[in-house]
Amino acid sequence: MRHVYECSVRFDDLDAFGHVNNVTFAEYLQEARVDFAHRRLSSSDDVAHEGSVVAHQSIDYLAPVPFRTEPLQVEVWVTRVGTTSFEVAYEVKDESTLFARATGVLVAFDVRANTPRPVSPAEREVLERYFEPSS
Repeated sequence: MRHVYECSVRFDDLDAFGHVNNVTFAEYLQEARVDFAHRRLSSSDDVAHEGSVVAHQSIDYLAPVPFRTEPLQVEVWVTRVGTTSFEVAYEVKDESTLFARATGVLVAFDVRANTPRPVSPAEREVLERYFEPSS
């Protein structure tokens, strides 16, 4: 299963060529990742998502995105769940075009102690619902 986030293209997302700037794609991924964490990982009444930090991110740009009024879909899903980290994959697309693919490694993080922490059982349960093997 994939989490889908609809992301608007803003005028200031564009570069001098009139396309979404490459750095802005990282912002789109962050928006989708935060939306996933708030809507899925923090939805449990008993245990909220305690936080995670990005340890690695890689983006493959496949097609330019011009300014548009229709939102892009940013899909995010989980490709691995470890003891203290998990990996995610993303696709940025619309109905007809795949604009970018990306991957990321997130480390479960204890913000009070400023150290990595184990993925909680409640988080693991949600992450496994969004698991798809990497291709």
